[in-house]
Amino acid sequence: MPPLKVTVKGEVFSFDNERYPISEAIELESKLGMPFHAWKTALASGSAKALAAFVWLVLRRNGQDVAWEDIVSGAYDLAENDVEIEEEGGGDPTEAPLPTGDGSTSGPSPSDSGSGPGSGDTSPSPKSTS
Repeated sequence: MPPLKVTVKGEVFSFDNERYPISEAIELESKLGMPFHAWKTALASGSAKALAAFVWLVLRRNGQDVAWEDIVSGAYDLAENDVEIEEEGGGDPTEAPLPTGDGSTSGPSPSDSGSGPGSGDTSPSPKSTS
């Protein structure tokens, strides 16, 4: 998985979301009072405290010296909409591709398919009266 592109207050940072050194995990557990796995789950669930820890970690990994206490106290002014997270190098890989050409999603039907208008027998069969 490519690194994440994290935008914090208009500044863009790269973040490797696949590698967490034990020292970082322990520090996160200490600051948050929850196990590391619970933090990852809380982040995915929209926890503000987990988001604050994520931003702190992104900033820290990118050489920004912002104290954890400044983020949680509001001294470092941060709102939820100040943070955008996406994959580097493109959009969501689960999005449907855009159509090309005339917007058609398939080619023409074969002309000898016999499935043109009026080619099928849709009238009820007569019943035998013997």
